Amino acid sequence: MSDPSLDRQLRPDVRPQPAAPATDQTAADMHNAVMGGRRTWRAKVGKVGGGTAVVGGATLKVLGKIALIGKFGLFTLLKLKTFLSMLISIAAYAIFWGWKFAVGFVLLMFVHELGHVFALRLQGIKASAPMFIPFIGAFVNIEGEQRSVSQEAVSALAGPIAGLLGAGAVLGVAESMNSDFLRALAYTAFFLNLFNLFPVLPLDGGRVAGALHPVVWLGGMAAAVGLIIWHPSPVFFFILILGGLETWHRWRERKSGRANEYLSIETSVRWQIAAAYVFTIAVCLIGMDAAYIPRPF
Repeated sequence: MSDPSLDRQLRPDVRPQPAAPATDQTAADMHNAVMGGRRTWRAKVGKVGGGTAVVGGATLKVLGKIALIGKFGLFTLLKLKTFLSMLISIAAYAIFWGWKFAVGFVLLMFVHELGHVFALRLQGIKASAPMFIPFIGAFVNIEGEQRSVSQEAVSALAGPIAGLLGAGAVLGVAESMNSDFLRALAYTAFFLNLFNLFPVLPLDGGRVAGALHPVVWLGGMAAAVGLIIWHPSPVFFFILILGGLETWHRWRERKSGRANEYLSIETSVRWQIAAAYVFTIAVCLIGMDAAYIPRPF
């Protein structure tokens, strides 16, 4: 038999509780409840709107400070159109080479173009921020006139020299990390700068060639035709058309007074430019040899 006291502990008496008395809700109570809900909703909206205004104001202040810094500092080179053209070029190159290589390639081109901008501004010539065109390269728009062909040659050589510094830095990191990826990137940068030194307008080498002798342009054009026959490429064809038009224009104007003054250059300066030109080409070749990675077949 079960213990009655234990049975009462296990099954306590549950007695029904009396229901709460019903209260009548008046119209005034309903009105106050509805209006209170509305005030709560409006308060929440007000808080959200106030927070949005604060965040928006802070964002505008930050953007204003960034714009102010960019106006007076190096960030003037990173205008929106330059940044967008870089992104477009990266996306285009990434289709074939992957995004990592595309980013490195475009940044090295940017370093090359900064060399032009730096030299032009030292000469007192206003230059635009670099602009990028996928599979064509990049360019800097000169917003002024250079006084002589020697100035043009110096500003043209500044691009490949800056590009060599960038490629050399990448090669140094590649050797320290034993990275074939960075070696390939450095090799491509050395080759890119060497290609730009080809004596054909509008490439950098074509602008240097004018300080050596205008006849070099004709030799460069003949070499470009042979290069297209040997290795057909739309890029080479595009360069040949632009270079042919500019070479023809300069050749026709070479006897005019303004062109004769522009092309006049001291013999010592001509030899200095020639030595810098040959030296830059040699460094490109040495860099390509150092960064070359033999491919097993």
